[in-house]
Amino acid sequence: MPNQSATLRHQLLRSASALVIGLAALSGASHVFAAGKAGNSEYQQQIAACKSGASTEDRATCLREAGAAQQAAARGTLTDPGAEQLKENALRRCEGLPQSDRIDCEKRVNGQGNSEGSVASGGILRETVTIVPAK
Repeated sequence: MPNQSATLRHQLLRSASALVIGLAALSGASHVFAAGKAGNSEYQQQIAACKSGASTEDRATCLREAGAAQQAAARGTLTDPGAEQLKENALRRCEGLPQSDRIDCEKRVNGQGNSEGSVASGGILRETVTIVPAK
């Protein structure tokens, strides 16, 4: 039969470990709560949009993205890229195209040609016309 003091010591050690883990979790949760307080109303609006079907995504994806955005905001890693960063990203997407298509892609990114549609309606259609003489 185990020694009573050894059993007591073991229980105290387990309790202390549980307390340390609990405090660490509480500390992390309070950080998330404090950081998320400001963005909580935005999160609630996103959730409402997901549930009402106002989002362009299916409900499960919408809810997952809203949760991921809230977590990123709580960590301070949610950023809003500027116009220059968005343009750079768009030009990078042109890099994988063949040279003839890349030139037209870069023209569209730089605002040449026609544009119609919106992100909310499912996308923006950008069009350039290149006249190629017959051989």
